[in-house]
Amino acid sequence: MAAKDITGTAGPEGTQRSAAVAQQKSSRGLGFLLATAAAEGFGDAVSRAVLPILAVSVLGLGAGFVGVLNAIGIAAFVLLGVQVGAAVDRRGQPHSAMGAASLLRCLALLGLAAAAVGGWLSPTMLAAAAVLVGVADVVFTTAQTVLIPAVAGRRGLKHAYSRLAITGQTASATAAAAAGAFLALLGMPLLLAAAAVAYAASRLFQLGLPRSVRSGALGTERQPATKREPGAEREPGADRQPGNSGLAGTGADGHQPQVRPRRAGREGFAILRKSPALRALTLSACLTNAAAMVGNTILPVYVLRDLSLPPAAYAVLGAFGALGAVLGAAAAPSISSRLGLRVSRAGAAVLSVPAILLAVACTRLPGPELVWLGLEFLLWAFLVAVAGVAGSEVLPGTVPPDRLATVGAAQRTLTLGVMPVAALAAGLLGATAGTPPVFWLWVLLAAAAAVPIVGTRSLDRFR
Repeated sequence: MAAKDITGTAGPEGTQRSAAVAQQKSSRGLGFLLATAAAEGFGDAVSRAVLPILAVSVLGLGAGFVGVLNAIGIAAFVLLGVQVGAAVDRRGQPHSAMGAASLLRCLALLGLAAAAVGGWLSPTMLAAAAVLVGVADVVFTTAQTVLIPAVAGRRGLKHAYSRLAITGQTASATAAAAAGAFLALLGMPLLLAAAAVAYAASRLFQLGLPRSVRSGALGTERQPATKREPGAEREPGADRQPGNSGLAGTGADGHQPQVRPRRAGREGFAILRKSPALRALTLSACLTNAAAMVGNTILPVYVLRDLSLPPAAYAVLGAFGALGAVLGAAAAPSISSRLGLRVSRAGAAVLSVPAILLAVACTRLPGPELVWLGLEFLLWAFLVAVAGVAGSEVLPGTVPPDRLATVGAAQRTLTLGVMPVAALAAGLLGATAGTPPVFWLWVLLAAAAAVPIVGTRSLDRFR
């Protein structure tokens, strides 16, 4: 009597069918994740634009209050990021966390819309809404860090991050471009309501993710050890069984013990410090983000005051920057696959120097200054996007799934924490020494981002 196949598959054909079903689920899940990113990008862009307008135009507040509103978002990541990451890892329900974050922002913006209609909007209410939106953004971003590898799979991570970046950038650019016309035609309350609807739509799209993801059953299968070149550094956690990070013991019943958020946060920073690849990428990202904030601080002063270009021209330059970011996110996977991660990231940092110098020398180059400035905005945004997408697969490929949110939050605490410091330093330097030294600081930070990458051989195993 022939033995029956009790596995549910019939040899190679069954294996192929299972692989095809898994691929179909992954594609479907990524489609809903992209739709979520588009809705979130629209809502984020509108809320970032609307809150300062409400402060200045409706409440008559000044630059100090607007600065506080802008700082709240980054402060939320710096102050709460690690604790939120530890909580997401501990609960193991990133999909629920994303949904709660989307609904919280939806309700916050609906509250602002109602206050604008009723005439009882106040500075306290506006600040409270900014806090709610900022905290929800931390929760959503942290949970999304865990969901992307579960939906896309390890092999599809690079392209998934690229497509998500393209979708988010495009949605943000579209929302920013449409916000002015929307505001003029329909008014502030309906613009706020439109952003709230976008967040509600994000929650609905999240319900389309695969059931295994929504139930919290994220992929925990054993990943094969990555072959390392002789002499290459060993990445902590790269060959560990998910669920056993080596940072906390496993109980006798096989379950992970509860880890306090403060201890989990320390463990997240410890993984970053011990992994050569993650350490190099994090330090490089800190330098790139600091350079970006220096540029964002000095460019408005340089373009509007020193060159006396009109505000409309500066808005056009912003469109060039958005286009460069979309193109860079689209090109990053191909560039990284061809050149390797180390060459791609280091090359992006080095090439950013002549891109910045286009702005410095725009008055000496032939032709209109606006053309050279537009090229600088385009190239700088392109190179920053390449650096941001290339290497995005290293974190989920190195860190066990049960520590992914914590380590990702620790990384964001560093990479975002340098941004307000860099902005304040650039502003102080510009006020005391003028525009040229700030440009050279920008060049120095942008070029220095290549140094940690060049010296880290373990990055060669990522492409």
